[in-house]
Amino acid sequence: MQHSSSAIRIVRVPERQEAGNTKPNVLVRLSQNAIFNLFRTGSGWIVVVFLPPLFVRVLDKPTYGVWLLLLQLAAYITVVDSGIQVAIARFVARAIELEDHKYLARLLSSSGVIMVAASLLTLLSSVLVAWQLPHVFSKIPDTIAPAARQALLIIGTSIALTLPFSVVAGFFVGLQRYEIPALATTAGKYVGALGIAWAAYHHQGLAIMAVWVALGNIVQCLVYIWFWRRADKHNLLHHSYAERAVIHEFLFFCSVMFVSQFSSILVTGMDLPIVAAFDFQSSGYYGIAATVSNLLIVPHSAIVSTLIPVAAGYSTANDPQRLGQVLLKTTRFATALLCLILLPLMLTMPLLLRLWVGSDYATHVLAYGQILIIAQFIRLTMLPYAMIGYAAGQQQRMLVSAVAEGSVNLLSSLVLVRLIGAGGVALGTLAGAIVGVWLHFCISLPRTDCIQISRKRLLWDSIGKPAVLTLPFFACAVLVTKVHVPLIEILLAFMVDVALFCLFWNLIFDSEERRQLMGVLRHFARIPTKLQMG
Repeated sequence: MQHSSSAIRIVRVPERQEAGNTKPNVLVRLSQNAIFNLFRTGSGWIVVVFLPPLFVRVLDKPTYGVWLLLLQLAAYITVVDSGIQVAIARFVARAIELEDHKYLARLLSSSGVIMVAASLLTLLSSVLVAWQLPHVFSKIPDTIAPAARQALLIIGTSIALTLPFSVVAGFFVGLQRYEIPALATTAGKYVGALGIAWAAYHHQGLAIMAVWVALGNIVQCLVYIWFWRRADKHNLLHHSYAERAVIHEFLFFCSVMFVSQFSSILVTGMDLPIVAAFDFQSSGYYGIAATVSNLLIVPHSAIVSTLIPVAAGYSTANDPQRLGQVLLKTTRFATALLCLILLPLMLTMPLLLRLWVGSDYATHVLAYGQILIIAQFIRLTMLPYAMIGYAAGQQQRMLVSAVAEGSVNLLSSLVLVRLIGAGGVALGTLAGAIVGVWLHFCISLPRTDCIQISRKRLLWDSIGKPAVLTLPFFACAVLVTKVHVPLIEILLAFMVDVALFCLFWNLIFDSEERRQLMGVLRHFARIPTKLQMG
């Protein structure tokens, strides 16, 4: 199939380089993308953080537990949707790097056809799951079940309608225009959250709360439409550009991603349904604990995932040593970031829970939350490796770890939940995380030939050393916080985090990395001055 080149045009604006060194510019670009991506993914997380204090006071525990379950079921679709966006961004970044603009149009149009089909499949699945919901989760009270089915159908239908817009979101992410998905997601989440809060406060029921979720999804789509038209990119999307070969290529690439996404669902997405099925009275508590663990997952993942477009561009050079150095550096930065988030979070968690959801929830949630945060810390240490390998197109060589982690998590959770209740599900997540990281080092890394790296150096220099330096701070701080004075707990968490950062600055980062970080700080310090001058 042939198309005129005049119908497909992309103007590529080269990044302005500072004289003598391009590395600070790359780090600045990554920092800017990380801020926008954090704003994008964090918007939904902020909504989740601020709504529970209202819900635990205006909804009874069974209703709140069912609402969390519905959101988790809907999240299965959004997890796959976010994976599709990342895949599109990866292909877009490579097409831009290679200046293959015709292929870019064929890619976007072909993926659009795929997402329309996915939308129809999602709609059908929503109807089926809503129909069978009371049968699968038989402990849902009969008084809530009809409203729960309606709410799930409404949420699922709205998600199905928004799936085709993943093509637009992935395109802007591939161009590293993270501010556009950030604005779209934030607008949609906040509109939905305000409506949900209003409906819950006035006891309007699960169905009306679901309607507000659907309206938020529609607002997100409208924002994408506005930016797409403003960018005048309509000539990149047309059904005539779709090609069977490109569809097959994209689906083959995504097939491996789907296996990884399914494993991810087994790791975190099945926890709440398992608790709801075997220990329903603890489902609300466990949902709050999972939300607390997002305080670690969301900021870290939002920052690290910005590596994909950059690494996809680097991978076109076929330089394993360069990608190995990138992996060492990014893992070191990412682990340091994990430690700096983990330390104050663990120290202030009891206080946070008491202020956030009250003493009853805090008593039941604390142990679940601590186990989940430790589990997520372990598995997130290998996220930079997963992102770089994915960007280089070798995600299939990491499947052993992902599948094993998901399987161990699921089986351990199913066994332990029968023995000790919801806490067993949290321990299953911890067991899966340990197995997953171990298999990454033993099997996945040696098979990923796009990256040339010393596994011992990665384990100690980039992961082990930051973690070991954090332990003494954590142990000392735990002893002091036994006094349970809120002001002292907050001040202590802040002080030990600052001290830990100073230690990282001198012992973890080398002189070149410190210089680059100072360049980033100077760049962002100049922004307010430029705005005032403007």
